[in-house]
Amino acid sequence: MKEFVTGNIRNVALVAHHGVGKTSLAEAMLYQAKATSRIGRVADGSTMLDHSPEEIARQMTIDLGLAQFEYQGHKINLLDTPGYSDFVGDVYSALRVADAAVLMLRATAGVEVGTEVVWGVLKQEKSPLLIVVNMMDKEHADFMGAVRSCHDKLGLNAVPVQLPIGQADGFHGVIDLIENKAFTFTGRGTEEKSQEVPIPGVLKEEAAQARATLLEEAATGDEQLMEKFLSTGDLTVAEIRKGLCERVVACDLAPVFCCAAALNLGVKEVLDEIIDVLPGPFDVHHQKAEGMNGSVEVDIAPETTGPVAATVFKTLAEAHLGELSLIRLWSGHVEPGHELVNTTRGRNEKLGTLYHLCGRDRSDCKGAAAGDIVAAVKLRETHTGDTLADKSRLVKLSPPDFPLPVAAECIRAKNKGDEEKMAVGLMRLHEEDPTLSKHVDESTKETLVSGMGDLHLEILVERMKKRFNVDVLLSRPRVPYRETIKGKAEGDYRHKKQSGGRGQFGEVHLRVAPLPRGGGFEFLDEVKGGVIPGQYIPAVEKGVHAGMERGPLAGYPVVDVQTSVFFGKYHDVDSSEMAFKIAAESCFHETILKAHPVLLEPFADLEIRVPEEFLGDVMGDLSSKRGKIQGTEAEGHEQVIKAKVPMAETYKYATHLRALTQGRGQYRSKISHYEEVPRELADKVIAAAKAEREAAHAAAHHG
Repeated sequence: MKEFVTGNIRNVALVAHHGVGKTSLAEAMLYQAKATSRIGRVADGSTMLDHSPEEIARQMTIDLGLAQFEYQGHKINLLDTPGYSDFVGDVYSALRVADAAVLMLRATAGVEVGTEVVWGVLKQEKSPLLIVVNMMDKEHADFMGAVRSCHDKLGLNAVPVQLPIGQADGFHGVIDLIENKAFTFTGRGTEEKSQEVPIPGVLKEEAAQARATLLEEAATGDEQLMEKFLSTGDLTVAEIRKGLCERVVACDLAPVFCCAAALNLGVKEVLDEIIDVLPGPFDVHHQKAEGMNGSVEVDIAPETTGPVAATVFKTLAEAHLGELSLIRLWSGHVEPGHELVNTTRGRNEKLGTLYHLCGRDRSDCKGAAAGDIVAAVKLRETHTGDTLADKSRLVKLSPPDFPLPVAAECIRAKNKGDEEKMAVGLMRLHEEDPTLSKHVDESTKETLVSGMGDLHLEILVERMKKRFNVDVLLSRPRVPYRETIKGKAEGDYRHKKQSGGRGQFGEVHLRVAPLPRGGGFEFLDEVKGGVIPGQYIPAVEKGVHAGMERGPLAGYPVVDVQTSVFFGKYHDVDSSEMAFKIAAESCFHETILKAHPVLLEPFADLEIRVPEEFLGDVMGDLSSKRGKIQGTEAEGHEQVIKAKVPMAETYKYATHLRALTQGRGQYRSKISHYEEVPRELADKVIAAAKAEREAAHAAAHHG
């Protein structure tokens, strides 16, 4: 593919609820642009964009797909995003770098659950968009019903620029309100042809009214156009497109089209308007970058002659190539061999081979200008979200603002000795998809993997097996309980050991007292008169630290305790740091048993968004989970509930919330604080820990 100038590039993301036909629309567009000679079908796994084994098996988009093709002298970089909410991270990636979006709706349903999810991301990114009402050939298709749902559910100024001629089985053409012409379709798929016809008599009045609305909307954002419209009542086709483009860029208006993508009906018309109405790199706001060393904000204009500034927005794994980094170029010009700096990680990167991608197909790219997207192979230390820049202007661009994971599981390798392979696989998958993450919980010693839902983690398990040849098992994570004390106590312990030659001796007297919740740990040296020499005091503190690692009730770490060493004894010959460390650890264990120890559990701060009709059900459910409602507030048609809920009650909450709200509830969670566990629950946790210890001891003894 030749190199395109910035003004002739369109970066467009396809977004929608799951199963609305994004990939089918992309396939038909590729056929219309003569980028392929056939139209692939999701049902038989023959599409260019959904080509991973997991996508073909499930007949759904899981990874962001890129189709780069030429149409009417323009280069279109089409980003096909997943519709299932477990993979919403790729919607954030695509909208971070696209200049505009195509939001697709099902003609039979209008705005659905997934539409509301992606609408949240569209608003956050301030993405200009047009709307395509797809599946106009299906029974109960209702074009105007879908348009109304945009107004009612999203508060979106959706304005038809087409009207369908017929619906369901009778869908056979469109009225183009911009050009005031009608077109009918004959044939289907690769046989599709359209021809201009007079506007059907039964639709003339509806078309005239819809066109008058369109003209007024197109004129609204521009004084000169409004003046002309008020004086003549009409605008030229070029003026309508100019006015629409200005309103679309300002996110004031979304033009609405209709099609049946799987049959290739109406697709060419959508493709034409992507070029004529949607903005290119020059039309949208400039990127703002952070100068290095805390210097001022830098304006990144889409100038090919300027220094390079680029965002790596997705890392793809290619079976025979290794990793491919998808790069959006905000300014400058790149070619193979170009030396850049990864300003996110402070590393130099040299670009090797560059590619244009069209789904699974790729072709060599000799160079690319500001505004374009390229795929670079085998960058050494560059991952999703990183910035690449020229040495002459070191800047850092904002990465995609990924949502926090909402589902966590304990992960372990099925076979002993595979732990390292598992760690490498998890690191690589996180680099490709930052919404997947792993960490080791210090108190439970478990490796936890987090993602956007059960299916997200299911795919992770499959990829660990297929790509890294490691079987992993997921299980419910243990709750990271803590232990503390409610009272004060004193105790002493003498460690004395004589075993021929030099012995061990150390005596320690400790006082413990509770600290406020979140107070952590304080160690006080209150020894008088040198009864414990100063050089042994750090060893006493180390011993107390060691004692805090396993609490007396269930073996969880001890927190929020002040410990003072106030007396002790030593021996000139037999005392040592080790003797005092052992004495302090044993003394601490014995002393806190007398200070009314209690079990603490972690609480999570939950922010839950639900449509108003589910508010009562969700709040009732939170109460049944021992949750404490902090408040609710209305945001549009949604209610935002803020609550503090014990983490023990939030396992698989993402799935549970979807079930409660017909898939429309979303939430964010972060650890908030610790609170005392109610007595009867604490007894169960302590009994379970005791049984676990006894089982482990028996297994070790038996072994």
